[in-house]
Amino acid sequence: MPARTVLILQHVEVEKPGMILDALDGSGLGIDIRNLIDVPGASAKDLPAVSELAGLVVMGGPMNADDLAGHPALKVERELLADALRHGVPTLGVCLGAQLLARARGLVVRPGSELGRSSEIGWAPLLDVDRDDPVVGPLADAPGVLHWHGDRIVPDPGTRVLARTDSTECQAFRAGPVAWGLQFHLEVTPRLLDDWLAEPAFATEAEEALGADAVDRLRADARAAAPALRPLAERSLAHLRSLFEAHTDR
Repeated sequence: MPARTVLILQHVEVEKPGMILDALDGSGLGIDIRNLIDVPGASAKDLPAVSELAGLVVMGGPMNADDLAGHPALKVERELLADALRHGVPTLGVCLGAQLLARARGLVVRPGSELGRSSEIGWAPLLDVDRDDPVVGPLADAPGVLHWHGDRIVPDPGTRVLARTDSTECQAFRAGPVAWGLQFHLEVTPRLLDDWLAEPAFATEAEEALGADAVDRLRADARAAAPALRPLAERSLAHLRSLFEAHTDR
């Protein structure tokens, strides 16, 4: 039987796949959403084999990608990502997921404090976007995407970097022929951002980075960006969906 399931790994309940899930609506693909972070003794046996997958999506979270002692499930996820790369499974990593994908590829991920950089939180456009890339290219004309991270991926000379911002040299990268890491949160809609900001930990982190009016600013910026951003994001995610659908026929 061909692979028909897209596996989505979450790390925090509120950091949902948002527009990624919307893009898969009506595809006929099965969606399997898992969170291994709170599963004691999580192992590869808790996840489908890559041969059963049409695609793999790994979402964000506040963990450090190298905190394997504090969060042993991250080791399982890194190994699954490496296996997906070896077997050509279409893959998307978002924020922490992008950092785990980077580590699976042998790249370094460093805390922003080690690089002399503060957390990058807020809506801002991507710079130096590779317009030829089918996933990141459409976002070259986006008024802004949501950034919410402290750690940074450190690209090596062989990394195909697809976009940057002033404080983050690798906002997106190509990990393989059908694998992408996005440091930013393409999945977030204004409604999903409202859910994030309703969480005290998120609101506090935003206020520490942006000031007392952070929550109102983030919400206003999300609504201002959405009309132009959504169709561009849909173009990006439609390509990913097409790869998932094509992989089911292999």
